[in-house]
Amino acid sequence: MKVNPDFFPLTQLATRFVDQLAQCRRLNLRVHEASEHHVLIELPYAHELVGYPDTGVIHGGVITTLMDTASGSAVVCSIFDKYQALELSPTLDLRVDYMKPADPNKPVYGFAECYKISSSVAFTRGIAYQDSIDDPIAHAVGSFMRISPEMIGDEFRQALIGEEVTSLSDVLPDSEECLQEPIVSKAPQLDVKEIVKKATELNDFSHLLSHVPYTDFIGMSVERFGDELVFRLPAKDDNIGNPILPAIHGGVIAGFMEMSAIVQLMVFMHTSKVPKVVDFSIDYLRAGYHKDTFAECKITRQGRRVANVSINCWQTNRKKLIATARAHFLID
Repeated sequence: MKVNPDFFPLTQLATRFVDQLAQCRRLNLRVHEASEHHVLIELPYAHELVGYPDTGVIHGGVITTLMDTASGSAVVCSIFDKYQALELSPTLDLRVDYMKPADPNKPVYGFAECYKISSSVAFTRGIAYQDSIDDPIAHAVGSFMRISPEMIGDEFRQALIGEEVTSLSDVLPDSEECLQEPIVSKAPQLDVKEIVKKATELNDFSHLLSHVPYTDFIGMSVERFGDELVFRLPAKDDNIGNPILPAIHGGVIAGFMEMSAIVQLMVFMHTSKVPKVVDFSIDYLRAGYHKDTFAECKITRQGRRVANVSINCWQTNRKKLIATARAHFLID
């Protein structure tokens, strides 16, 4: 992809911002362009991001993480240009509509713009695509809370605008190298019902999760208590998105909740295929700190082919949710 980062004056700021986020470094996200109006970020393909092992398609949660990062970066750049100040703006809510699966073995690009800044909230919209922005994979809209610049801290501010800061190109592999990972060939169709049956009989769902590389990437697990499944995302340095608190990347929380809903559908609706996400909408209620995180799901079927799932996510107290989400999935 041909871009001219020198033409966009805020590319270095966005690059340094993304480089500070552990989850973004692990995803090898690369900022190509950034201005007061937009940010363009590349997500290289990697086997460990696969969410549909029978096709090699990456997990929808990775797309959500890309769009959350691109949108948050656009807010940082827009506020910096308008007010000459650095602000960290946590995600209030994010909705992603999935229009088609991403092609395997190809990078995905996230384009986002901050189109409105009020005194307390910034509003964004964005598109994820591969070959052409006119042929989108997903569309996202979000809102971000503005926080006082004083809460950033000198160390983080220095990392973003200081002179002696390592550039992303020094710590991440070249984009072409990222794409030279072993190509994932199309695997035989998974016998989802048999896999779920075995996991249920043994009451050990690690066998089911082991077929989805993305679950290992974020480290999630699941346990069954009667008719309830409780999903767990352990505290993991690689999942951090806010190094100041520290807190889990909002995209990781969304990916964890989306995957929880998929497993819930596979177990209780006896699907013959891995459910495919149609849309995912999440509200962040409070910070998801660097500690174990849990989720539970409730299914409401809509018609023969569509299921609606609501997901609640908490940490130390089940009554103090850190996020709620709602998603639609195609089943069978």
